[in-house]
Amino acid sequence: MLKIFGRWHERKKIYFYRFILFCSFFGTSLLLIALSKRKATPIIWDKIFRFFNPDIKYSKFRIAGDLSAAILLILILSLIMGVYFYLFERKFIDSCRDMAATSAIIVLNLLLIKFLLPIPTFAVPAFVGVILISLLIDVRVSIIFNMVLSIVNLLIVEMDNISFALHLFVTGSLCAIVSHSIHNRLQFISHGFLASLISSLFVLSAELVFKINGAEVLTTSANSFIGTTLSFIIAYGTLPVWEYLFDFTTPIRLMELSNPNHPLLKRLLLEAPGTYHHSLIVGNLAEIACEAVGGNYLLARIGAYYHDIGKLKRPFYFKENQIIEEDPHNRITPTLSALIIISHTKDGVEIGKEYRLPRQVLDIIKQHHGTTKVAFFYGKALSQNQQVSEEKFRYDGPIPQSKEAAIVMLADSVEAAVRALSSPTPQLIEATIRNVIQEKLLDGQLNNSDLTFKELEIISESFIKVLTGVFHKRVSYNIFEDSSNKPDEVIVGSENNHSKSAG
Repeated sequence: MLKIFGRWHERKKIYFYRFILFCSFFGTSLLLIALSKRKATPIIWDKIFRFFNPDIKYSKFRIAGDLSAAILLILILSLIMGVYFYLFERKFIDSCRDMAATSAIIVLNLLLIKFLLPIPTFAVPAFVGVILISLLIDVRVSIIFNMVLSIVNLLIVEMDNISFALHLFVTGSLCAIVSHSIHNRLQFISHGFLASLISSLFVLSAELVFKINGAEVLTTSANSFIGTTLSFIIAYGTLPVWEYLFDFTTPIRLMELSNPNHPLLKRLLLEAPGTYHHSLIVGNLAEIACEAVGGNYLLARIGAYYHDIGKLKRPFYFKENQIIEEDPHNRITPTLSALIIISHTKDGVEIGKEYRLPRQVLDIIKQHHGTTKVAFFYGKALSQNQQVSEEKFRYDGPIPQSKEAAIVMLADSVEAAVRALSSPTPQLIEATIRNVIQEKLLDGQLNNSDLTFKELEIISESFIKVLTGVFHKRVSYNIFEDSSNKPDEVIVGSENNHSKSAG
């Protein structure tokens, strides 16, 4: 009963925090709207004091109506957004981090607009918030907030020009769409320029319908280009702050982690070279498979690059890093060996936190083995007649919670299994890959990954295609000796060399 009450209390507390966040956002919006009323008093506190002052020059009903209309507008907008998010974007309202970041971004964007009001209205960087929300959270959430921000911005700048209203809605939606596909700095420039150009052309065509003075039309069009460009410049400049403040994993941040000169990847190359090259192959497998099923292929590739960094603590206890014939596991018990192997996921998370890896990459490091069993050492313990619990030979988990984590798990397992084959053939490679995926499925490791049977088949085909090209029989060509009379020796030698390189 206490547990149930505790969960209910925790859930109520979470919803209370969300309520506070939304009230903060809309309250600040209301404050900015009130401050923007130049025809009334310039400061909202004057309105409040004059409301209770009998010598007030303005009608109490006018002031009360002014504020009531603004409050009603905010409530209607919040109701529309709340219903939409509840029905179609439940993931957004379930994340306090996303809501907190969105509220902070929008409030600061509105404050920026209010601060820059002396400049021409079309030149105001009104789309900074829309761009950041699209980059950090989701493009659909960004478009919905753009609809609301368009109305709020109109009230702040006090402009009833229809072309400006269309500019806010159309250009804002365009900025959200083009920002969603930005993966590097060059695309920030190219997509920003494209959005600014389309914005200026749109404003030019809209203004021509209402304006007669050609010079004014051209000036307004140029201002819209400046305003959109400024929005992208400010968004790009402040993006790292939001990434690290709220721990967001953007494509730009992931691309930085893919640099071979990253300190952690350099450590992996020097201290655990076998693990490094294994991770590169797993990264390629995960990227291709993830792209085929519509997942975040960039996250899958980077997650695979770093998934085994925990092996840096004890690199020579893992087969791919053993450069000497003696296996250190022969000197310790199977239980201790299993403990060392299992601990590399926990060690990886600790190392990743030291190097400030994004949360989603840390999740892949933690989940890429799920709760699978270290079968080799479990069997070795049983063969020595040891009384052991199977749970001690299983990883701590949790099982993969996303498509990307599950695909990295499968890519890691199939690469290791195929590499261990002494004489790989296309048929044997395919059978091995399908067996590994079936084992993970039957063991319940994919239950929370949202992968369908159809997607698993697509993933299998992707793995088969890549690994068949990597691990295939190679023919030896001896240019110094005539091997025409020794075909069997040539083939055997080739297979032996391949087996050594694969180990």
